[in-house]
Amino acid sequence: MKIDFLKSEKNIDKKIFSLKEKIYLSLAAFLFLGALFTWLGYYYYNSTEIKPDFGGQYVEGVIGNPMFINPILSQSNEIDQTICHLVFSSLFTYDNQAQIKNDLAESYEISEDNTLYTVKIRTDAKWHDEVPLTAKDVVFTVNLIKDPAYKSSLRGDWQKISVTAVDDYTVTFKLEEPFAPFLNKLTFGILPSHVFEGISGDDFLSSKFNLNPVGSGPFVFLEMKKDQNDSINAATLVANKKYYGQVPYLEKITFNFYDSNEAVLEAYERKEIMGFSLVNYQEAENLKNLKSTNLKSIHLPRYFAAFYNQNKSKALADKRVREALNLATNRDEIIKQIFSGFAQKVNSPIIDNFGQFKSQIEATPFNQEKAKNLLDEAGWKVPENGTIRKKEGEELSLTIITTSWPDFVKTAELIKKQWEQIGAKVEVSALTVADFQQNFLKTREYQIVLFGHEYFYNDPDPFLGWHSNWKKSGSNMAQFDDQKADNLLDEARKSQSFEDRSKKYAEFEKIIAENYPADFLFSLDYVYLQSSKVKGNETQAVVNPSYRMVDIDNWYFKTKRVKK
Repeated sequence: MKIDFLKSEKNIDKKIFSLKEKIYLSLAAFLFLGALFTWLGYYYYNSTEIKPDFGGQYVEGVIGNPMFINPILSQSNEIDQTICHLVFSSLFTYDNQAQIKNDLAESYEISEDNTLYTVKIRTDAKWHDEVPLTAKDVVFTVNLIKDPAYKSSLRGDWQKISVTAVDDYTVTFKLEEPFAPFLNKLTFGILPSHVFEGISGDDFLSSKFNLNPVGSGPFVFLEMKKDQNDSINAATLVANKKYYGQVPYLEKITFNFYDSNEAVLEAYERKEIMGFSLVNYQEAENLKNLKSTNLKSIHLPRYFAAFYNQNKSKALADKRVREALNLATNRDEIIKQIFSGFAQKVNSPIIDNFGQFKSQIEATPFNQEKAKNLLDEAGWKVPENGTIRKKEGEELSLTIITTSWPDFVKTAELIKKQWEQIGAKVEVSALTVADFQQNFLKTREYQIVLFGHEYFYNDPDPFLGWHSNWKKSGSNMAQFDDQKADNLLDEARKSQSFEDRSKKYAEFEKIIAENYPADFLFSLDYVYLQSSKVKGNETQAVVNPSYRMVDIDNWYFKTKRVKK
């Protein structure tokens, strides 16, 4: 007998489930599935987390062109330095707080007398052409730096240091005397000996490898592009997938080269580039609220001051006058009006917001009344029916010199205005850099100079700027001369103890604060504008702007979810 099962099932269905029951059953099934998927989604999101993923190209706009993508020749060109930091490796480098960290160095030891550094190099580092990187390359690079025929600007730092390869992965550096910030000297990029061997000093500057480098860093040089006038207009690097460290998330970095700030800004507005450095602080204020843009204010190890030459002014030879000028300087007004807030006040040669060492003295307050009283006490009084203070018939007349950089000139003019409010007559002279250095700084022919001092990389070491050895020539622009201060600076730069150095610098600061050799003003930030599409850029301090991509291995565009 033939049975119609389909018909039977339909009949059974009709008998068992009514229409109302079918609706309830469907609704229950829908709710069950909804709950199931919700639970699965909840489980997925709670058992996983968002992590950066690989891919994407970052494009930066810069002013100028590369000349030598060679780490021992790049110091005079920020573009060269920036690319070198990405293409080449160093024994040590910096983190995003500008603190020293190991790069190729696996470990290091310092001898008891602090003059011998032994560095163990990691064994998994290779050049981009697959040749192993060894101690031979380190020694080779240092020897090129020391050889005048190769014209490296790093040469002066290495004349009294000997380097030796103990074995393939161990190198020693012998100093004539202890130098606490020495590890900073080991941040130079290392050259491949197998590439540059046989290239003489005469041919070194013109070597094809200076614009087609072979490095060992996180990015590999890919290509240069030129315009119709045969000028380089772009350079592209690709991620080194065999990098010994953290492989970058970004697939490529391209640098587009422009001839002006305006061209760079226009390129950003056209979305042709994703980031660039700002040199105009007023412009930074206008751009900080730009849509889909992050504006990063990054600390630098450089401070600016008005340095007093007591030998060129009767008034400045009196400590009370110098103190009065410091009290009459409104630093907050300078920072807000000229630098749009992208700066911090400084109290001494130790910058508060940079590095491990902190200033341990109180800031000089803005107090015009106290300044006026000090000048009265010093015999500089405002005559009846007059505005300029005089002493024994001589006006309180001062001249500030500075370079012609617009923001320096504006700063000098604002200080002039502030000092005139306490009865000083002030002139400002803006000079070309060449004139400033040759005819004034070098000869010490100035009363007051508005200029800056830099740290030794990330270390304050005020030796060059404040030791009396450098008062007649060099960076001691205040011509400061104090034997106790000299001794503290000598001792501090030889000590490996952070606590000991901090104590000595505190004593040094106290001497500076008691003598008023300069009017300490501010430390400027480095301002970088970047598309908000770029994630992972956490840089807060750099030793100089060429290190702005120091944490590039953490930058990313793409993300993925992975198990916790």
